[in-house]
Amino acid sequence: MELNSDEVAAEILVVDDTAADRQFLAEVVRRYGYRVREADSGERALEAVVAAVPDLILLDVDMPGMSGFALCTALKRSPQHAGIPVIFISVFDDAPSKVAAFNCGGIDYVVKPINVAELRARVHAHLQQKQARDRLDFRAGHDPLTGLPNRSLLADRLQQALNHAERYGSQVAVAYVDLDRFKDINDRFGHDAGDRLLREIAGRLRGCVRDSDTIVRVGGDEFVLVLHDQGSESMTLHAVQRVLERVVEPISLGDCSFSVSCSIGVACFPQDGGDGDTLLTYADAAMYRAKELGRNNFQFYTSALNSRLAARMAMENGLRQALDRDEFVLHYQPRAATCDGRVTGLEALIRWQHPERGLLPPRGFIRVAEEAGLIDRIGDWIVRAACRQHGAWQAQGIAPLPIAVNVSGVQFRRAGFARSLAAVLREHGIAPQWLELEFAESLLMRDPAASVGILGELRDLGVGLALDDFGTGFSNFGWLKKFPLDRIKLDPGFTVDAVRDADTRAVLDAVIAVAHNLRLKVTAESVESLELLAALTELGCDEIQGDYFSNALPVHACTGFLRRGWGLPVAHAQAALAPVPAGAGNG
Repeated sequence: MELNSDEVAAEILVVDDTAADRQFLAEVVRRYGYRVREADSGERALEAVVAAVPDLILLDVDMPGMSGFALCTALKRSPQHAGIPVIFISVFDDAPSKVAAFNCGGIDYVVKPINVAELRARVHAHLQQKQARDRLDFRAGHDPLTGLPNRSLLADRLQQALNHAERYGSQVAVAYVDLDRFKDINDRFGHDAGDRLLREIAGRLRGCVRDSDTIVRVGGDEFVLVLHDQGSESMTLHAVQRVLERVVEPISLGDCSFSVSCSIGVACFPQDGGDGDTLLTYADAAMYRAKELGRNNFQFYTSALNSRLAARMAMENGLRQALDRDEFVLHYQPRAATCDGRVTGLEALIRWQHPERGLLPPRGFIRVAEEAGLIDRIGDWIVRAACRQHGAWQAQGIAPLPIAVNVSGVQFRRAGFARSLAAVLREHGIAPQWLELEFAESLLMRDPAASVGILGELRDLGVGLALDDFGTGFSNFGWLKKFPLDRIKLDPGFTVDAVRDADTRAVLDAVIAVAHNLRLKVTAESVESLELLAALTELGCDEIQGDYFSNALPVHACTGFLRRGWGLPVAHAQAALAPVPAGAGNG
């Protein structure tokens, strides 16, 4: 029995709690050219179906936990999964079992022991029927000109997106897209040119969104985008911007080349509405507002959201201008050794000297910079500025100290990062040991094996390497010993209770001991009191950084700090550790 190309690509999910039976069935269908996945329980099968919908399921009846009947019933209740053909496989050859199988939605019933030829024929027949149904369903639910889903499918796709968002607490954006002056193009170039234009626009829209999103042609020159899992307003903003920019690119039709713009209205779930009809109505209204404001733009339904997004756009534009106008500055926070109080290094911390809002700390703009794709440029600026300042201090006769800079994930994963650092160091005449790189714990643990290789390249360069935010829950000592680091920095949340809580001190004592065994220095961040300094000193923490010693200083203040040779008042910490004499107290 020869398979057609569609059938060869079909995937079959084999579900049986008995390993031997499951493997036998899998081997049989695999032998005939089908792709196979396996599940050993009803629960696992349900997870597999949700992850990727199979073309057919071979399902055992009698399984512990969720039975085959229960699984089939659950699938048939779901609009996304009701169309999957289910063939029951069972040792039970009685009429009640077969009736139950068909009543819960099964399409066939095969009794064990399996007749291979019979099973093959049934699978082949049901797959062919499913493919015929799928073709009919596709024609009914899709626009013949562009191949996009049509209006009849929109309500179903939108409801699926809303159900998912409600279940997982995410957001959905509905964008109504209308081409500007499409009628003029039809009138000037004819309907064939208009049809070619619509097909081209449909292809461009596909390239602007993710596979999980839905693009619908609702009629004429109007489209609707259903954007799933919008984790932030900026995601929606950038998706809509991509559509505007992509649509307006020149199009060639025969000997003519021209551009067509579009107007977009956006409404979001749950903030603008809780059902599909409301969101479509609001998005449509916002689209007409976009046309009223001059076309080739987008509008969000709510004025409050518009205001926030306008502020967001202003900040993005301001950040780009800040790079061009050199509006960023570095402040430097010293760190000091707990043993003798000497300054052991500085951390370079960025600030934005905003022309209207004054000096802004990084928490006010770094996240926007990351989402706008500017963090790589800003990170490179920080490295260059820190090296330039290091050279200036050396020229002033100030003893050199290592300067630490924070490295973003984009920089870290960029090909040739170590080479670019080496070039900057050479440019400013800085020896590698005077530059330290700090990496967030979560960054290194995103792909620990790859991180080991990148850190190795940086280690060969000769710069210092530190793990920042240690204790936030991402790393483990198994990987820590493989990372070629010099220092770990304890997250403030890890040390804040060290003064009062014995359990916290016990954990810190163990962590510091392990770090020392791995030949790592330990720095505590955000130390703001003598009591915490004393507790960390007693535990053997090597260095502290925080406002108790010094806050982050602008260049001129840091220069004076370094010239005066200030250090940590270790005697105070040692006094705080001294036992209280007998009889002393408040009485």
